[in-house]
Amino acid sequence: MKLSSIYKFLVLIFFLSAQSCIKSALDTEIPSSITTGNFPKSEGDLRAILTGLYDGVRDEYNRTQYGEDRGDAFDVGLIGTVSDSWAHNLSGANGPNWRVNYNLINNTNIVINTADEIEFNSSRTRGQILGEAYFIRAFVYFQMLKIWGDVPLILEPVDQTTPSVGRAPVAQVMDQVLLDLQSALEAFPSDGFGDSKYTASAPAANALLADASLWKGKVLGGGTEDFQRAVDAINDIDGIGLLNSFGDVFDIKENNEVVFSIFFDFNEQAGMYASTLTSRDVNVDRELNPDVPTSTSFNARHNYRPSDKIMALYNNPNDQRTARSFIPILTQDGSDADSDPDVLSISQNKFKGTDNNNDTFYDNDIIVYRWGGLLLLRAEALAAQGLTTEAIIDINTVRERAGTGAYTGPTDQPTVEREILDERGRELFLELKRYWDLVRFDAASTIDIYAEVPNLAGKNLPLVWPVNDNVIAQNELIEQTEGYRN
Repeated sequence: MKLSSIYKFLVLIFFLSAQSCIKSALDTEIPSSITTGNFPKSEGDLRAILTGLYDGVRDEYNRTQYGEDRGDAFDVGLIGTVSDSWAHNLSGANGPNWRVNYNLINNTNIVINTADEIEFNSSRTRGQILGEAYFIRAFVYFQMLKIWGDVPLILEPVDQTTPSVGRAPVAQVMDQVLLDLQSALEAFPSDGFGDSKYTASAPAANALLADASLWKGKVLGGGTEDFQRAVDAINDIDGIGLLNSFGDVFDIKENNEVVFSIFFDFNEQAGMYASTLTSRDVNVDRELNPDVPTSTSFNARHNYRPSDKIMALYNNPNDQRTARSFIPILTQDGSDADSDPDVLSISQNKFKGTDNNNDTFYDNDIIVYRWGGLLLLRAEALAAQGLTTEAIIDINTVRERAGTGAYTGPTDQPTVEREILDERGRELFLELKRYWDLVRFDAASTIDIYAEVPNLAGKNLPLVWPVNDNVIAQNELIEQTEGYRN
């Protein structure tokens, strides 16, 4: 998704204007161009804003902090620089700041609220641009409500006259997410994919709708209506399927299994998050480890290794996902090193990056939604309604590709739901899903997350993050989340 010269210029002008900022309803930086009348004035301007939004989503989503660190899939790596989220050492002092998220929200609000003032080349183009803006706003708010719970809900561009606002109840934010996704689906000019799977589409909106509906049904105390909405949304996705090879899912960009992904290319930007489970080349004996992904100190840092707990899920010797998910790093320590080398640590092996000039750049796309994950999401929504026979059909479709054979265990609801959680662990390792999966299944009483996650044992921390102290200091209407208050 290379930017054309004109789009690069427009994006540069737009985001340079963010350096001249105003006080918003959140006391955070936002672009002032909308108030000065400089931007936007044309269809091209709106497309440039969207292009910048996709870049911003990539920057914000490209981290394990939220979807993985607080879960059970990581242990300390060779470098050992772990996050406060992984250690569950969280407070307002180190809590994440939502400023970047609200810059993204404000820019989507600009697109949505100024579209009627713009002359478009066609109604299809107008629908596509609006559909993408509604999708991005829903995507960002959905991430935020999972991270913080209650968050301010802002649906209009803000300026210096906008009064401060406090946190809206998480249920209200979720309702807006679902409304935005309905608006996106109504706006998109077709039910299929557009020119690229790097931009939002009707299938991407349906995938997000299923994800959000399942979260509402389990975590926010919804019910059957939400679970069925999730099933229906996934049923409405056409034109995709499982690849024969599990590894091809991550090696072939925009492949037939992908519904929505975030673009990476080392010529534009590398540093995809999987590099934090990948070793520096100086720490690996290449003769012993010819297939282990490595890179220079600039491109990789082995902060984490896959945990023994997550690796134990791969208990079938025929599972083709095992070798493609992680690989041992061997060392020649010991008297029998030549014949029996020791395991120094474990590396991720799912995202291999791009080799260039005797180095590796980690630029695999971030796959947000793919068919393998959505099949298991549908199985989860079916099982939540007690439809375990139907759920097992989707489980077996995923298992067949993996080479593990059909599920033959008990078919009662609690057992099948646990199997779905475990299957998602095997299928989606390192795809930024694990912590959110654990939260959902904890809410449904399938597991006790405080017993499931080693670093949560004996703690009573909320499962959301604290609001950063700086946010609270700048807006007296923002209160700290209960459980993190001094």
